[in-house]
Amino acid sequence: MSKVPTAQLVLDAAYRCFCRNGYRRTTISDIVEEAQLSRPTVYKYVGTKEDAVAKVVQSRLEQALAAAQAAASATGTPEEQVLAVLTVKLEVAIRLWHDSPAHAQELLSAATAQAPELVTDYVNGLAELLVSALADVAPDTAQQAATVLLTFTRGLEDELRDADAVRRELRAGVRMITCGALARPASSPA
Repeated sequence: MSKVPTAQLVLDAAYRCFCRNGYRRTTISDIVEEAQLSRPTVYKYVGTKEDAVAKVVQSRLEQALAAAQAAASATGTPEEQVLAVLTVKLEVAIRLWHDSPAHAQELLSAATAQAPELVTDYVNGLAELLVSALADVAPDTAQQAATVLLTFTRGLEDELRDADAVRRELRAGVRMITCGALARPASSPA
Protein backbone atom coordinates (compact mmCIF):
# COMPACT_ATOMS: atom_id res chain seq x y z
CA MET A 1 0.00 0.00 0.00
CA SER A 2 1.50 3.33 -1.05
CA LYS A 3 1.58 6.30 1.25
CA VAL A 4 -0.08 9.51 0.07
CA PRO A 5 2.48 12.34 -0.04
CA THR A 6 2.03 14.92 2.70
CA ALA A 7 1.56 17.72 0.17
CA GLN A 8 -1.40 15.84 -1.34
CA LEU A 9 -2.89 15.17 2.11
CA VAL A 10 -2.78 18.90 2.84
CA LEU A 11 -4.29 19.82 -0.55
CA ASP A 12 -7.06 17.24 -0.13
CA ALA A 13 -7.80 18.54 3.37
CA ALA A 14 -7.92 22.12 2.08
CA TYR A 15 -10.30 21.09 -0.71
CA ARG A 16 -12.63 19.37 1.76
CA CYS A 17 -12.61 22.44 4.03
CA PHE A 18 -13.32 24.80 1.14
CA CYS A 19 -16.17 22.55 -0.01
CA ARG A 20 -17.68 22.23 3.45
CA ASN A 21 -17.20 25.80 4.73
CA GLY A 22 -16.80 27.88 1.61
CA TYR A 23 -13.74 29.94 0.82
CA ARG A 24 -14.51 32.91 3.06
CA ARG A 25 -15.23 30.84 6.18
CA THR A 26 -12.32 28.40 5.84
CA THR A 27 -9.28 29.10 8.00
CA ILE A 28 -5.81 27.62 8.14
CA SER A 29 -6.85 26.15 11.51
CA ASP A 30 -9.65 24.28 9.73
CA ILE A 31 -7.15 22.85 7.26
CA VAL A 32 -4.75 21.87 10.07
CA GLU A 33 -7.57 20.07 11.89
CA GLU A 34 -8.85 18.38 8.72
CA ALA A 35 -5.37 17.23 7.66
CA GLN A 36 -4.52 16.07 11.20
CA LEU A 37 -1.05 17.52 10.78
CA SER A 38 0.86 20.21 12.63
CA ARG A 39 0.34 23.87 11.80
CA PRO A 40 3.98 24.24 10.61
CA THR A 41 3.52 21.28 8.26
CA VAL A 42 0.36 22.75 6.76
CA TYR A 43 2.03 26.17 6.38
CA LYS A 44 4.98 24.46 4.68
CA TYR A 45 2.73 23.05 1.96
CA VAL A 46 0.04 25.69 1.51
CA GLY A 47 1.09 28.86 3.33
CA THR A 48 -1.84 31.24 3.59
CA LYS A 49 -5.48 30.49 2.83
CA GLU A 50 -5.04 32.35 -0.48
CA ASP A 51 -2.04 30.18 -1.31
CA ALA A 52 -4.04 27.10 -0.33
CA VAL A 53 -6.87 27.83 -2.74
CA ALA A 54 -4.38 28.61 -5.53
CA LYS A 55 -2.55 25.33 -4.94
CA VAL A 56 -5.80 23.37 -4.83
CA VAL A 57 -6.87 25.02 -8.09
CA GLN A 58 -3.50 24.29 -9.67
CA SER A 59 -3.62 20.63 -8.67
CA ARG A 60 -7.21 20.13 -9.86
CA LEU A 61 -6.67 21.94 -13.17
CA GLU A 62 -3.43 20.10 -13.92
CA GLN A 63 -5.24 16.81 -13.37
CA ALA A 64 -8.15 17.95 -15.55
CA LEU A 65 -5.89 19.10 -18.40
CA ALA A 66 -4.00 15.79 -18.32
CA ALA A 67 -7.33 13.95 -18.41
CA ALA A 68 -8.52 16.10 -21.34
CA GLN A 69 -5.30 15.38 -23.24
CA ALA A 70 -5.69 11.65 -22.64
CA ALA A 71 -9.37 11.73 -23.60
CA ALA A 72 -8.66 13.61 -26.84
CA SER A 73 -5.95 11.19 -27.89
CA ALA A 74 -8.09 8.15 -27.10
CA THR A 75 -10.93 9.06 -29.45
CA GLY A 76 -11.39 9.07 -33.21
CA THR A 77 -13.35 11.70 -35.08
CA PRO A 78 -12.91 15.45 -34.51
CA GLU A 79 -16.39 15.60 -32.98
CA GLU A 80 -15.54 12.76 -30.59
CA GLN A 81 -12.28 14.46 -29.60
CA VAL A 82 -14.05 17.76 -28.97
CA LEU A 83 -16.73 16.05 -26.91
CA ALA A 84 -14.09 14.18 -24.90
CA VAL A 85 -12.19 17.37 -24.05
CA LEU A 86 -15.31 19.33 -23.12
CA THR A 87 -16.73 16.43 -21.11
CA VAL A 88 -13.64 16.54 -18.92
CA LYS A 89 -14.14 20.30 -18.44
CA LEU A 90 -17.81 19.86 -17.61
CA GLU A 91 -17.12 16.99 -15.20
CA VAL A 92 -14.74 19.21 -13.20
CA ALA A 93 -17.61 21.64 -12.61
CA ILE A 94 -20.10 18.83 -11.93
CA ARG A 95 -17.72 17.36 -9.35
CA LEU A 96 -17.35 20.72 -7.60
CA TRP A 97 -21.15 21.20 -7.53
CA HIS A 98 -21.51 17.67 -6.17
CA ASP A 99 -18.82 18.17 -3.52
CA SER A 100 -20.04 21.61 -2.48
CA PRO A 101 -23.57 22.47 -3.59
CA ALA A 102 -23.79 25.36 -1.13
CA HIS A 103 -20.42 26.91 -1.99
CA ALA A 104 -19.60 25.97 -5.60
CA GLN A 105 -20.17 29.46 -7.02
CA GLU A 106 -18.11 31.04 -4.25
CA LEU A 107 -15.29 28.56 -4.83
CA LEU A 108 -15.28 29.19 -8.57
CA SER A 109 -15.09 32.94 -7.91
CA ALA A 110 -12.27 32.45 -5.40
CA ALA A 111 -10.36 30.29 -7.88
CA THR A 112 -10.65 32.97 -10.55
CA ALA A 113 -9.68 35.74 -8.11
CA GLN A 114 -6.77 33.94 -6.42
CA ALA A 115 -5.35 32.08 -9.42
CA PRO A 116 -6.44 33.84 -12.62
CA GLU A 117 -3.33 32.83 -14.55
CA LEU A 118 -3.91 29.16 -13.70
CA VAL A 119 -7.50 29.32 -14.93
CA THR A 120 -6.37 31.12 -18.10
CA ASP A 121 -3.63 28.55 -18.75
CA TYR A 122 -6.13 25.73 -18.28
CA VAL A 123 -8.66 27.25 -20.69
CA ASN A 124 -5.88 27.96 -23.20
CA GLY A 125 -4.74 24.35 -22.92
CA LEU A 126 -8.27 23.15 -23.62
CA ALA A 127 -8.53 25.56 -26.56
CA GLU A 128 -5.33 24.12 -28.03
CA LEU A 129 -6.75 20.62 -27.77
CA LEU A 130 -9.97 21.72 -29.48
CA VAL A 131 -8.15 23.55 -32.27
CA SER A 132 -5.93 20.52 -32.79
CA ALA A 133 -8.97 18.26 -33.04
CA LEU A 134 -10.58 20.52 -35.64
CA ALA A 135 -7.55 21.89 -37.52
CA ASP A 136 -7.19 19.18 -40.17
CA VAL A 137 -10.83 19.19 -41.18
CA ALA A 138 -11.71 22.84 -40.61
CA PRO A 139 -8.50 24.91 -40.66
CA ASP A 140 -10.36 28.18 -41.36
CA THR A 141 -12.81 27.84 -38.49
CA ALA A 142 -10.97 25.74 -35.88
CA GLN A 143 -9.95 28.66 -33.64
CA GLN A 144 -13.36 30.32 -33.77
CA ALA A 145 -15.14 27.01 -33.18
CA ALA A 146 -12.92 26.30 -30.16
CA THR A 147 -13.81 29.68 -28.67
CA VAL A 148 -17.54 29.12 -29.23
CA LEU A 149 -17.34 25.59 -27.81
CA LEU A 150 -15.57 26.75 -24.65
CA THR A 151 -18.04 29.60 -24.16
CA PHE A 152 -20.95 27.21 -24.68
CA THR A 153 -19.54 24.74 -22.14
CA ARG A 154 -18.89 27.51 -19.61
CA GLY A 155 -22.53 28.52 -19.94
CA LEU A 156 -23.64 24.97 -19.19
CA GLU A 157 -21.60 25.04 -15.97
CA ASP A 158 -23.81 27.78 -14.51
CA GLU A 159 -26.71 25.44 -13.78
CA LEU A 160 -25.77 21.92 -12.74
CA ARG A 161 -28.73 20.73 -10.69
CA ASP A 162 -29.47 18.09 -13.33
CA ALA A 163 -26.04 16.85 -14.40
CA ASP A 164 -27.43 14.26 -16.83
CA ALA A 165 -29.46 16.90 -18.66
CA VAL A 166 -26.39 19.13 -18.91
CA ARG A 167 -24.35 16.21 -20.28
CA ARG A 168 -27.03 15.68 -22.95
CA GLU A 169 -26.99 19.39 -23.80
CA LEU A 170 -23.22 19.26 -24.14
CA ARG A 171 -23.42 16.35 -26.60
CA ALA A 172 -26.11 18.09 -28.64
CA GLY A 173 -24.29 21.43 -28.64
CA VAL A 174 -20.97 19.87 -29.63
CA ARG A 175 -22.69 18.07 -32.48
CA MET A 176 -24.34 21.27 -33.74
CA ILE A 177 -21.26 23.47 -33.39
CA THR A 178 -18.80 21.00 -34.87
CA CYS A 179 -21.13 20.22 -37.77
CA GLY A 180 -21.30 23.94 -38.49
CA ALA A 181 -17.54 24.36 -38.18
CA LEU A 182 -16.85 21.40 -40.43
CA ALA A 183 -19.55 22.18 -42.99
CA ARG A 184 -18.27 25.41 -44.42
CA PRO A 185 -15.34 27.80 -44.13
CA ALA A 186 -15.75 31.02 -42.23
CA SER A 187 -17.22 33.73 -44.39
CA SER A 188 -15.14 36.79 -44.97
CA PRO A 189 -16.55 40.15 -43.95
CA ALA A 190 -18.25 42.07 -46.74
